Amino acid sequence: MLIFVLQTLAEILAGGTSLTSTEQIDFSHPGNRREEGAGPTLNLYIFDIRESKQVQHSGRQVERKLTRALQPATVNWAPAWFDVSLLLTAWDRTALGEHHFISEALAVLLRHRTLEEEFLVPELRGYGNLNMTVALEPPIEIGSLWSALNVPLRSALYLTVTIPFEPQPTPVPLVWERIFNLRNQLSRDSDSLVLTRRVAIAGIVKSAVTNLPLVAAEVAVRGTDKSISTTKEGLFFFEDLHLGNYVLTLNHPGYLPQNVNALVDNQSNTFKEIFLTPE
Repeated sequence: MLIFVLQTLAEILAGGTSLTSTEQIDFSHPGNRREEGAGPTLNLYIFDIRESKQVQHSGRQVERKLTRALQPATVNWAPAWFDVSLLLTAWDRTALGEHHFISEALAVLLRHRTLEEEFLVPELRGYGNLNMTVALEPPIEIGSLWSALNVPLRSALYLTVTIPFEPQPTPVPLVWERIFNLRNQLSRDSDSLVLTRRVAIAGIVKSAVTNLPLVAAEVAVRGTDKSISTTKEGLFFFEDLHLGNYVLTLNHPGYLPQNVNALVDNQSNTFKEIFLTPE
């Protein structure tokens, strides 16, 4: 986006001043003066970029295509708006010549307090007119700015253009990360067991009588081919499930079968604790 801002301003300045082409507009450090005899030149230099306080856009749009391939969703973020500050200086054989080009540039830029969409390069279109301020106090103190540039103070214009930055779409998998901190209830002094899994449904199966984890309990997701046995800690995990409501079917020798509802969504932090009753 920064290149397109420079390109837009260069085309406006070249077309509205006595410069003959955009080749006479330079974008390098303002201390890097062109060779003698290169002719009059305007210099546009970006010196500051910060998020705009005037234009605030936030939010996201989720596009999810549910197919049998279980493709991830795509999150399209709203554009973030930034104030891009530029320094405009002129080079010529004489100081009067430089002042002349600065005056011409000021006159043409004042006619474009708002960069109308038809003057923008194609890559910046689609967001409406862009705000621009001319000759206001820069976001950095003037003396500090020139000192940081290591260039003697000279005549200049300070521009700020507010432009959008379009974040890249973010793929979101069907499963997300859950971190469970489980403590062995057989011993108060035992260390916690921390498990990190990318799961859609998770839980622990216990005996309703002893309150102890049940090992090798069969847990199945009704309507799918997914089935798993609980670990020695009584834990189970299921991955790669669409959003929606599910029914878990649980079986263990010596215990009554049980059905449990489970919800899979992007907001749920539910960890199922299931108790089976002995026969």
